[in-house]
Amino acid sequence: MSEKKEKKKWFKKFMALLYLMLNDIFFLIGAAFILVATYRYSVNIGLMLTGVFFMLYSYLLSKQRR
Repeated sequence: MSEKKEKKKWFKKFMALLYLMLNDIFFLIGAAFILVATYRYSVNIGLMLTGVFFMLYSYLLSKQRR
């Protein structure tokens, strides 16, 4: 019975890690598409938006560590 609980616990940890990785990948892909569209419109706005995405991403990473 204990072995079954260990497998279930391991699987839950694995799925949580997978969801975190997918969340990060989707965020980065979405940010890249938005930045490409913005840079085509205006370079200055694109640079500011890049800074905003970097700050937001660093905030999200620090929040995950807590």
